[in-house]
Amino acid sequence: MKLLFFQWHSFMNQGIERGLKELEIPYDTFFYQFTDWEKDDTFLTQFGAYLKAGAYTDVLSVNFSPLISALCEERGIRYTAWVYDSPLHIRDLSALSNSCSRIYFFDRGQAEDYQKCGVNAFHLPLAADGRVFASAITPKGAREYRTDVSLIGKLYQTEYRYFTAALDEYLKGYLEGIVSAQGKLYGAYLIPELVTDELLEKMNAVYRRVAKDGFLMGRRELEFMLACETTGRERYMALALLSKYFQVDLYSDNQDEKLEKVRYRGYADYYTQMPQIFAASCINLNISLKTIRTGIPLRVLDVLACGGFVLSNYQEELAEYFRPEELVLYEDVEDMFYKAKYYLEHEEQRQRIAHAGAERVRRDFTFRERLSRMFE
Repeated sequence: MKLLFFQWHSFMNQGIERGLKELEIPYDTFFYQFTDWEKDDTFLTQFGAYLKAGAYTDVLSVNFSPLISALCEERGIRYTAWVYDSPLHIRDLSALSNSCSRIYFFDRGQAEDYQKCGVNAFHLPLAADGRVFASAITPKGAREYRTDVSLIGKLYQTEYRYFTAALDEYLKGYLEGIVSAQGKLYGAYLIPELVTDELLEKMNAVYRRVAKDGFLMGRRELEFMLACETTGRERYMALALLSKYFQVDLYSDNQDEKLEKVRYRGYADYYTQMPQIFAASCINLNISLKTIRTGIPLRVLDVLACGGFVLSNYQEELAEYFRPEELVLYEDVEDMFYKAKYYLEHEEQRQRIAHAGAERVRRDFTFRERLSRMFE
């Protein structure tokens, strides 16, 4: 095997390289940042020439690239992609079926859906390496980033109200019912089942009358908007409630002026700032995007790898892979509040859980083990 590790500004690059070295798998790297993952002639020329010159037998990437898959299919090169996004960030899914591709999804539910469509899809939880973050965690950072509760991530402020403004009351109520039902349910993803062909047709009948640019709503676009809207509302409610009683820090590209008591601290760099935030925060809050059906988000593993305490919404695989002594799951926003209050008042117990969670990640969520399963 002669491996080329394709890199972009993604997470896990350093951890994967450490794992490859531990397994003594020789590899080269090729870095390129796409502006369009599905159309880029410059990339096709450069990467195609690099593949030919290096006589590679295998290509590995974080997330799935249709352009890489097309080149590998043409040249008979095996292409392995490890996906940490949900949903996939590409529009045209046809390349998933290329025979050269082996696609590992962190979310079992997502993997099973693609398997049913004939895609060469597998389930593989993500990994984390605390050694990658260790040098960033300092006493100064412990003081600078100390807080009761922190959340790193988007607020998911959508254009839901814009796209529903022209709809009649029945359609608005139906969509609101979908958001409400999904928001109350943990451990299941209902939105795809509730977005029917009849609903889409009724919505698009309205858009045909009012949209001057010919806009029509697609199924994937509607499902994603509803999932983001549901997630955004949960994150807003959680931050608003917690910030009334505790110090809450938000690290995000966007902010909401109505969250007056939340301390907005801007974007956090993955390798230099996030480890310090995870280690210094009493509670690291995880509220998963609703499109993640069962899987363990990378953020949870990274928090644990840095020795942080995790309070997360219920996810099937979190409950499967971790014990209550290693991280804490909540069932709804009210349960989240009372558990946050309890663990802020019981520091010794909170630290024991954080330590046990870190040990579990170091033992069972290593890049070495995951990569060995990919290339065994």
